[in-house]
Amino acid sequence: MLTQKQMKKQMNKRGQVMMINLLFLIMTVAVMVALIPQFNTLLNMAQQSNALNCQGYYYNGDPNNTLSHNATLPTNTLACLSIDLYLPYIIMAVLIAGVSRVLLGRITTDSGI
Repeated sequence: MLTQKQMKKQMNKRGQVMMINLLFLIMTVAVMVALIPQFNTLLNMAQQSNALNCQGYYYNGDPNNTLSHNATLPTNTLACLSIDLYLPYIIMAVLIAGVSRVLLGRITTDSGI
């Protein structure tokens, strides 16, 4: 049987692990938010390729630019779709992993930190 002091120490350790995991989640989200403009720049560079010719892509908002979508060239639809979904998938994966890590720390005291 656990004494009240042992139970309090065990609960305190769970809370500390949960708070550390929450701190790591907040730092990770802050880094992700800071990197979103760089991700968008890289994705725009990939979409302005003539090999992909992504439908609906306008270079700097100018549909007449040579790097914008050209209806006379073939379009690689699957590649364009994967480029469009790249950033949301990364953000969702980081958020799901972070929230599950915080909840794991709430349930158990040994969360592998």
